[in-house]
Amino acid sequence: MTPEFDGPKFDEKRLAELKDEVDILCKAVLDASRARLTFDDDPASFASVLAKEAKP
Repeated sequence: MTPEFDGPKFDEKRLAELKDEVDILCKAVLDASRARLTFDDDPASFASVLAKEAKP
């Protein structure tokens, strides 16, 4: 038997931080897709754009 896992616990401050981080990543993906990059391009190209765009 395993104890029931009730999931991670986050306070309001951490939830706000996670929301900000997700917003940054979503914007980076949208910006990269708007630049018409695809996963079929040079593999490093898409990752490079994401890394550049995902900086806060």
